[in-house]
Amino acid sequence: MSLQLPIALAVTFALIFSPYVSIVRAQQTSLTSDQKQVVDTVSTIFTAARADDVAKFDSVIAPGFYIFDVGARFNGDTIMALIKAQHAAGKRYEWNVTEPDVHINGNTAWIAYVNKGSISDASGTVNQNWLESAFLEKQAGVWKIVFMHSTRVPPPTQGK
Repeated sequence: MSLQLPIALAVTFALIFSPYVSIVRAQQTSLTSDQKQVVDTVSTIFTAARADDVAKFDSVIAPGFYIFDVGARFNGDTIMALIKAQHAAGKRYEWNVTEPDVHINGNTAWIAYVNKGSISDASGTVNQNWLESAFLEKQAGVWKIVFMHSTRVPPPTQGK
């Protein structure tokens, strides 16, 4: 009897979650080549920022790039300086582009996505999500980020 319950639960979970996993995979694989390049460009900005790699960061931004984040406007140099200062203070960030919604019109594109990640320091790691968007231009055949916007999703309130 005790073996039947775990098997029944496993079958139930498989039936419930299999369609969801298939839908997520279908959404990810249904991106066109250009849409994948847009997602990869945004992902590269995060890889560069995590490693304090200014050259890599600069390779994916357009001249005049800026971002609205933490309630302020930053250009490429000032956002990288802020991130480097956070790293020096012991903070580490994990950023991931998930649920991308990519729209392309000629040599322009915009993407909205959920940035699912975390913030770590000496006290531990806190999972964090951000709602983000970016506007890109294709320059000499390469997607460059012109503008980004980031809004931190507040943690759930207790008791709700």
